Amino acid sequence: MKTLVTAAIVGAFIVGGAVSPASGAETDLSATALEWFRANLTSTTDIAKFDGLTAEQQATLASYLLGETDPLGKMSKNTRRAGDFELRTSAESTLAPSSATTSELSTTAGATRTVSAWESFLFAGITISKTTVSETYYYSGIYASSIATYSCILNANYDPFSSVTTSKSGSYISSGRATAECKVAVKRGVPTPWGTIAWSPVSNVQFVTGTGSGSVYSHGWR
Repeated sequence: MKTLVTAAIVGAFIVGGAVSPASGAETDLSATALEWFRANLTSTTDIAKFDGLTAEQQATLASYLLGETDPLGKMSKNTRRAGDFELRTSAESTLAPSSATTSELSTTAGATRTVSAWESFLFAGITISKTTVSETYYYSGIYASSIATYSCILNANYDPFSSVTTSKSGSYISSGRATAECKVAVKRGVPTPWGTIAWSPVSNVQFVTGTGSGSVYSHGWR
């Protein structure tokens, strides 16, 4: 199994003296940041895209990895891109809305639906991180009735200077719809030339809402 270069490993690397002051000048960590990021990639497609980055794109990615820029701060629900950075989201259900017929809207006790939603953070089409929230719930007719189970999944995190965790935040039924929420916490640790790590934690809630017919009513962040 491939071992990812994580912030914890970076911390040990720095404490061990691998990064040290450079005679009063800041150490250029850009090349190291890019090297560690590429080493974490598992998809051959992502690796090929990384190897095809221009010098300008490499500088932009390194600047993000080192905490010098915040492209996510320029994004919103309606603005999903900031230069080459992109938030890409999708969802799926066990039953497409168009195929839900009256005969399929079961009233049988124990009948369930499952819906999922995921979001990826990418640079020039290269995955940086991906998280998923998925839920299975009971339904009767066109209404969701109760939550059976739900899960919060960290699919990928290739940023060597961040720690991403996802945990259950809550689930409920409202207006005949089922909602599951996951708290996604990101702790970014950027190494400094002085042998320390500057930590910057942030968190948000990822959610998905499903209907009794098995369609995804809404999903995203709040």
